[in-house]
Amino acid sequence: MVKLDNVVKSFSGEKDAAIKGISLDIKEGEFLTILGPSGCGKTTTIRIIAGFEQADKGSVLINGKDVSKKAPYERNVNTVFQSYALFPHMNVFDNVAFGLTIKKVQKREIRDRVLNMLKIVQMEGYEDKMPDQLSGGQKQRVAIARAIINDPKVLLLDEPLGALDLKLRRQMQLELKHLQKKLGITFLFVTHDQEEAMTMSDRICVMNNGLIEQVGTPKEIYEKPRTRFVADFIGDTNIFDGTVTGINNGYASVKLEDNQIIDLTCKNTDVNKNLCFAVRPERLKLKSSPDPNNPFLYATFKERTFIGSVSKTIVTLSNGREITISEQSGENYAFPSGINKAYVTWNPEDAVVIKS
Repeated sequence: MVKLDNVVKSFSGEKDAAIKGISLDIKEGEFLTILGPSGCGKTTTIRIIAGFEQADKGSVLINGKDVSKKAPYERNVNTVFQSYALFPHMNVFDNVAFGLTIKKVQKREIRDRVLNMLKIVQMEGYEDKMPDQLSGGQKQRVAIARAIINDPKVLLLDEPLGALDLKLRRQMQLELKHLQKKLGITFLFVTHDQEEAMTMSDRICVMNNGLIEQVGTPKEIYEKPRTRFVADFIGDTNIFDGTVTGINNGYASVKLEDNQIIDLTCKNTDVNKNLCFAVRPERLKLKSSPDPNNPFLYATFKERTFIGSVSKTIVTLSNGREITISEQSGENYAFPSGINKAYVTWNPEDAVVIKS
């Protein structure tokens, strides 16, 4: 439905490009989220797709047609902004009807479509309300209704939930996802919130410093990060650096920063090559004795913290590096508190080699 081909964008006075030659395919009917920290280029990307910015190089295709030089109103996409951008002098009905009115649609059809759209976004009975009489969540629903009433091929949402409180934000995440499935419209969502992206998306595009780091399902992004940035940005993780000291039958012996050596399942590496891998805290286990069948690290117990349904244990390696282990509260810990020495272990398949 949307294709970006080697898109580059620089702004006047910038030394580095805001967008550095990115390519991305967005499927018809999918909910794709562009995720990344502030300044990574995600909003610039969505503005290029909408037509509010022109790419310096590369092309933008929507439904197979190159729209790179077309104005925003010629692209059959609509945008929902964090600020809602409702017309303050118009009531809810007129805000939603605005696009149809500009197109000179028949009044009877406008009324029918507006009332149907307000029903879809659960805003029936609010037709005569003014924007300043609405809550943040209600304004968001009106902005979405106004955007989708024109049957766009693609709906672009630029951090649309950022101004809402946490409880309402989580409620709106689920409502947006259900609405997208009901309408079948391609949604392209922009956020810096990892949990939000994981909750809502069919696929996630992680951006950093004007480049795409990885595109995949939430499960792929979380469990199989390809780069150090993705592993560190999505959820909590433990990242280890080491040097390959030997290779045998698909296993690499890796000497870590604190001089401990472990065997790691790894392909396409060489002796003396630097290697980086990540293990999620919930994949680690704390033992009072080493596990001869799995990799393990000698560590010193530091502290255990109770956080609702999860308990987090922090241990330190001999070089002072701290490792975090997450366990479900109430589990029978194999490692008793009060004993200082510990062994951290994991299943070999839970260690993911990443690009540093």
